[in-house]
Amino acid sequence: MKTPSTTSPLCCKDVLTSVFELNTLDYQVFQHLRKNGAQRADHIAEHLHKERSTIYRSLQKLCSCGLCKKSTHTLPGGGYYHMYNCPKTQKVKQELEHCIDAWYQQVKETLKRFDEDFS
Repeated sequence: MKTPSTTSPLCCKDVLTSVFELNTLDYQVFQHLRKNGAQRADHIAEHLHKERSTIYRSLQKLCSCGLCKKSTHTLPGGGYYHMYNCPKTQKVKQELEHCIDAWYQQVKETLKRFDEDFS
């Protein structure tokens, strides 16, 4: 988890990008999916003016964080394609709260050993 600057007030974007260590493009892809619904990677790449492989890396990161879901669809003539979609805002908020609570508990446990570690 990266810690944002404490000199300015936090916004939800700061919390989301810090907790999940998202870069600017990851956040743009996330926002694009939230606003436009399920999309194929090539459509996202076209809209954001990026290479498809670059978008795939962001989608993979978002999927691993639980901020995106991938579904596979079969083509009638054979083959398949993937669609990517973001969970509802409430689900994202719950996942953020869970991550923050887990981090907080880990920090509290670590601080119990503070004197011992620095003696």
